[in-house]
Amino acid sequence: MPSLSHLLLPAILGFLYLTLWSEASSVAGKAFFLVHIGLFILWQPFVGKSYRISFLTAVLGLLILVTTLIWLDGWMLVLWIIILISIIGGKAPLFGDQRLRLANLYCFSSLLVALLLIAVPSALPIAKLPEMLGWLGHAGTLAPIFLMLPLLKPSGLNRDDNVVDFINSLIVMLTLALLVFGSLVLMLLVGSSYVKALLQSIVIIAIVLLMLGWAWNPRAGFTGLGNLFSRYLMSIGLPMDQWLAMLTDLAFQEDNPEIFLEKACCNMAQHLPWVLGITWETDKGSGQYGITNGYCSVFKYEELTLHLYTQYQLTTTLHFHFNLPTRLLLKFYNDKKRDAILKKLSYMQAIHETGARLTHDIKNILQTLNALCAAVNEPQATSSEAYQALLRRQLPAISNRLAETIDKLKAPQESKKIKLSSAQDWVNNFQQRVGGTHWISVDASAVNGDLPEDLFSTVTENLIQNAEDKHQRETGLLVTVRISTSDQGTTLELSDNGAKIEEKILKDLFARPVPSSKGLGIGLMQAAQYAETMGYKLTLAENRMGRVAFRLAPASDYLDTP
Repeated sequence: MPSLSHLLLPAILGFLYLTLWSEASSVAGKAFFLVHIGLFILWQPFVGKSYRISFLTAVLGLLILVTTLIWLDGWMLVLWIIILISIIGGKAPLFGDQRLRLANLYCFSSLLVALLLIAVPSALPIAKLPEMLGWLGHAGTLAPIFLMLPLLKPSGLNRDDNVVDFINSLIVMLTLALLVFGSLVLMLLVGSSYVKALLQSIVIIAIVLLMLGWAWNPRAGFTGLGNLFSRYLMSIGLPMDQWLAMLTDLAFQEDNPEIFLEKACCNMAQHLPWVLGITWETDKGSGQYGITNGYCSVFKYEELTLHLYTQYQLTTTLHFHFNLPTRLLLKFYNDKKRDAILKKLSYMQAIHETGARLTHDIKNILQTLNALCAAVNEPQATSSEAYQALLRRQLPAISNRLAETIDKLKAPQESKKIKLSSAQDWVNNFQQRVGGTHWISVDASAVNGDLPEDLFSTVTENLIQNAEDKHQRETGLLVTVRISTSDQGTTLELSDNGAKIEEKILKDLFARPVPSSKGLGIGLMQAAQYAETMGYKLTLAENRMGRVAFRLAPASDYLDTP
């Protein structure tokens, strides 16, 4: 047997028309309305077929139906038709099928004509219509019912299509209520006829809707009501903008991760609605703020766990919206923890770099002491004037270098300050230190001005130490140290006539530690980094067989070089 469910809607409209035609207060009208209600219960789009109605619900519904039938009159039909029109109006925009959309529009127009031209005049004695307009109302109610019949197919409507947009239905209901009761108000206040008052109400509502439509989206560079309404729906009334701004400001103001978390959680409980209290737990500790009563919602992300206590149970949508501030809070908290770790690592790196550089300074001082110890073992060294002169020169220099090293160890930041001394004095001291080494020659004929003594001492001592190691491997190695002064500053160049540096060492030179049999191999790297902090640059100027040259010069000198 074919299904007739697609004919329920025309049947509902037909029996509603019969109710209006036979008057609601009559027995026939109440009988037709009872059939109409039964068909509506079969068609209604709110409750699924699989839903089982409880006995109490059935009894309550029966009492309401009996009360309605007893007190059924014209005004109750007016309200009922307004409800029907709002349901159809909430369903019509949701259909993708053009035939079903057109059928619902026919249903909508039939109910609208029945409301304005039959139901309201029947309920209100003073709202009389001309005879021709009354017949037009009956024809306008019946014609759409017959026009929608061929559009409805047995398979054209299924249960999934029975959805109603609540917002659209509410707008349609309010508009129709305003139209009907606004017409009655105009009739009583102005004394217009029903038809004239109805037309006036339509014009007024149209003007108001036109103004609201313009205010919804002004298109003139202004934010309309649509944007404000969308923002409200997206945030569900939560002041997210203010709380996010507060969280951002707090992230800039507070560096301690735990204090930041405590202040952020307290502000969340103070500024977000419905939140009575909050507790938080991390691997560092826990805390709470506010009242820990009510509904509890748990948000857990990595090592952070938040318990929000709200006045009402959070729905799925609200739970999703509360996810945003809690995730942002976790991100800022993790950023604070990473910043603290990076600061600690930076401090440890500074200690390491200072210690590594001072280690080379102490090693160079130790080498000088070893040279003095070797000299004292020479015959008649204590009575030699040359030995006494060597002590007078070297001991004060060693004392000064040890004092500077201790000062750097006590205050690493102070060691980055440039301390200038006379270039000629530094050259004289350097010549005295290497004067006894026959394979090292110094060319410093044109030196004047000042230079950073600590930098030049560190670089030359590292280069000389490397040259000594190379001299032990290559007999006949000669080293030349040239020191000159230009407009940019003092330049030092140390070259030798030995073998060139291997490629596997060359790629890591100055950038990272290189292989070394007598240490960590970080001397040149530390010297190059120290030179950069002083505004200088240490480079390998030349690397070929028979000539290897290192150059220390002001950084500005390299910029001026074409």
